[in-house]
Amino acid sequence: MQREHLDAPAAPPAEDGFTLLELMMVILIIGILIAVLMPTFLGASKRAKDRAMQSSLTNAVTGAKSLYLGKADYTTATPAAMTAETGGVTFVAQTVAPQGPNTVSVYGFTTTQVYLSGQSKSGDCFYISDNEATGVTQYAKANGAGGCAANTSPPPGDPSWLTNW
Repeated sequence: MQREHLDAPAAPPAEDGFTLLELMMVILIIGILIAVLMPTFLGASKRAKDRAMQSSLTNAVTGAKSLYLGKADYTTATPAAMTAETGGVTFVAQTVAPQGPNTVSVYGFTTTQVYLSGQSKSGDCFYISDNEATGVTQYAKANGAGGCAANTSPPPGDPSWLTNW
């Protein structure tokens, strides 16, 4: 290319890419974002697994209340009776540890009180206690190390029973 004037600057050379420092800064920023967001994503996965089990237990307690309204006796809440009353949930006996988010262990503790339990895919145990004599439904959560059978739920009056999860 010809210059029009003798003192005019030459055309600047074309830049053909990023410098190593620029690339390393981008990689550093991406690494920081991953480190900050990873616990959030891992926590969301655990919460979703726990919510699936809680949903199954909520459906199960609705079926148990329906069964109680018909018979006025929670001791008739057997896996077969609960399956007939509630669809979409698999019920197992009080001594069997439930496996999977749609499996619930049922224990007709007294004529007016029933315990339901399940284990989420995250490994935690969830329990529901419904007492028709007092009209109170309570919820508990525990570590699932020893299984989550309904007959291993916390005893009545235990401080782990709460009004929600």
